[in-house]
Amino acid sequence: MMTSSSNPTSSSNVLRQQIEKWKFSIAQNPVVWLIGGLLAVRLLFILFSPVDLIADESYYWDWSRRLDYGYYSKPPMIAWVNWFSTSLLGNNEFAVRLPAALLGTLGLVFVYQLGARMFSHRVGLVSMILLALTPGQTALSFLMTIDAPFLFFWAGSLYGFWMLTSTEQTGWKWPVFTAIMIGLGILSKQTMLGFFPLAGLFLLITPERRAMWGSARVWLTALASLAFLMPVILWNMQHDWITLEHTASHFSENSTTWMTQFARFGEFFLGQLGVVNPVLWFAIAFTLIAAVRQFPKLTAAERYLLCFSGVPLVAIFALSATRRLEPNWPAACYPAGVILTTAVFFGRSTLTNVFRNRDVIFARSWKTGLVCTLLTYAAITIVPNSPLAGSPVDITCRLRGWKQLAHEFDELTKNEPALKRSKNPLIISTAGRDITSALAFYLPKNPLIPHWSQDDAGVLCQYDLWDKPNLKARSDAIVITQVDPKLPNSLNNSFSTWTSLGTIEVELGGGRKREYEVYRTSHAPLPESTQVENVAVKPQMKVVQ
Repeated sequence: MMTSSSNPTSSSNVLRQQIEKWKFSIAQNPVVWLIGGLLAVRLLFILFSPVDLIADESYYWDWSRRLDYGYYSKPPMIAWVNWFSTSLLGNNEFAVRLPAALLGTLGLVFVYQLGARMFSHRVGLVSMILLALTPGQTALSFLMTIDAPFLFFWAGSLYGFWMLTSTEQTGWKWPVFTAIMIGLGILSKQTMLGFFPLAGLFLLITPERRAMWGSARVWLTALASLAFLMPVILWNMQHDWITLEHTASHFSENSTTWMTQFARFGEFFLGQLGVVNPVLWFAIAFTLIAAVRQFPKLTAAERYLLCFSGVPLVAIFALSATRRLEPNWPAACYPAGVILTTAVFFGRSTLTNVFRNRDVIFARSWKTGLVCTLLTYAAITIVPNSPLAGSPVDITCRLRGWKQLAHEFDELTKNEPALKRSKNPLIISTAGRDITSALAFYLPKNPLIPHWSQDDAGVLCQYDLWDKPNLKARSDAIVITQVDPKLPNSLNNSFSTWTSLGTIEVELGGGRKREYEVYRTSHAPLPESTQVENVAVKPQMKVVQ
């Protein structure tokens, strides 16, 4: 008599044993504990952070309320991620910043995997720790800007393309993974397109990989990843290629004196020491210089890391001498640079005579990184409430005052008929995208606030691409402007009466403050009693004709 091989009890035992093996493996894996602990710290910091969203965060959040395939200055990923998170958790600071912590922390897993595959488990683990202990990585895992998804997908692409081009790897697992990572990276930030020339350079300068220039797997991966760009291209075709125009402006001719160029270069250089940490940055720099000098003996792994760190880093520094660049521009260069430097620290690299005492430099690198990371958290939590508030060392000025301004605006205008009589009152801003998006986020019910730029200014931000409300159909509105404003003629001439309700301001310390003026506007003259209580202002007198 034959017995059935599909015994339910036996299958259940096998599954239970497999689960126990997974539990044991996770419990013994330091990467899991490190990533879990780091993520918990970052989430708790976001939850109890005393600072507001920076203007970029609220600006990108406002994009998420009008989902599209493209936006003025960036691809759509940041808006999509914001929409997903806030749809689940509501419009609050934690919901906006949660994806930054998740993406910034989980992206370190790719750094570990790449270091472990290339050199050793120890190199991968320490590379992950050193990168996590940089102020830049700490900040970009706290602030929800375009760099959060971009750097996650960049790290995934670094790992995927290395596995794809490894001679022992066959099949379509890694081509599919790499294409998705690069494609989603392209939808996050235009910089992702730089991956292609760097990958091509690696194949070109590595003899054992050069034949892959003719590999169908490599070319299909590239084409599949570029297909992700099609929605952005179609959107730009419908909007006069505005994103391409904005991106090109970063590289347009910028005539300056040599003194200005030198000052910009120095400013950018000092910024990089702060983004990474001084000891680790110089360790990376010396490692990359040694890699260039000893290039003929470099392994494929070392050439790969040099292509994705040293090459773009030199290009960005050269550009920094011609124009002012943001400190986050080289952020994608550092994962590969940290892995190669860590391999040198532990003697797993072919590079020799890089450091006199590599153990001392390694110890100083992680200790300085730890101190700088703690100082970053301290600067966000302690400095705003100290005598240093508003001083040059106060990095939180961009993160403070927005919520209070929205509260003051609400207190100033909540009894205005223009806001009380309508379920969708009209609030207009002419004071720039920063205050526009901040009010939209922090005011009750998150109103949609149109922004009016000067009529001849062209397209300066995403607000200029969105449709403006029909002012003829609105009897009145509340307008927030800069103090002593120069109003756009099209807005100024749309209302017959302008009455100043007063100014709102927030002190940031050190003599720095945010200050705006608020007006009530209407098509008809105000009742006489109201005119007595408020001083009527005619902004026409302030408009530059």
